[in-house]
Amino acid sequence: MHTDIDVSAHLGPDTPGIRLIEVSTLSGSATIDGTSDAMGNATDAALFQGLRKWGDVVVVGAGTVKAEDYEGSSPGAARIAVMSYSLDLNVESKLFQVGTPPLILTPDENVGTAAAQRLESAGATVLGTGDGSIQSVVAALHAQGWTRIVCEGGPGVYSAFIAAGLVDKLYLTLDPHLTSSVAQPLVYARDEETAQAPALSLELENVAADADGTVFLRYAHHGCP
Repeated sequence: MHTDIDVSAHLGPDTPGIRLIEVSTLSGSATIDGTSDAMGNATDAALFQGLRKWGDVVVVGAGTVKAEDYEGSSPGAARIAVMSYSLDLNVESKLFQVGTPPLILTPDENVGTAAAQRLESAGATVLGTGDGSIQSVVAALHAQGWTRIVCEGGPGVYSAFIAAGLVDKLYLTLDPHLTSSVAQPLVYARDEETAQAPALSLELENVAADADGTVFLRYAHHGCP
């Protein structure tokens, strides 16, 4: 096994696109005791940071932001963009108080509301995303000139990107914990249309492993550079 993984090499070509990053136990759970804190290792953390430096924007669901206690973006890193329909976010949280306050992705109907203005007063930028579909979210980001999009989850957000075929690269970290149950699956379809979407065919591009048994996989969506 490799003990010194070249994170830059695992990140792959420096091309625009949509990149998903996930971490899973060997049992297929995205969390242990409610969060991913006990999963991954220093290499996994470096991979996350490498993708954030590559990206223009990091898309993440509001539920994941709350569960993982996200901070705002660091200098030189991609802007944190939170998908939220309710706009029910705590402006006293690290997301607003540490680093650059987030970009909030919400359907057009929510822009200009009292809830949106509350977040803007705390430093956030509220961006309308049409009907709120993942296709409209990506279109809104592209309209801002952001073509390097990182998705950090959670399960419903991953599922939406996958169902829409909006995946160019997948970075999957396999953590060597074996759990007796799947506390939280990697993906969760929020509606029947998403659940019935066809599977995507991916090509394995790179495999690396640390001495502690953590395995790092990089896949490309079939036909993507």
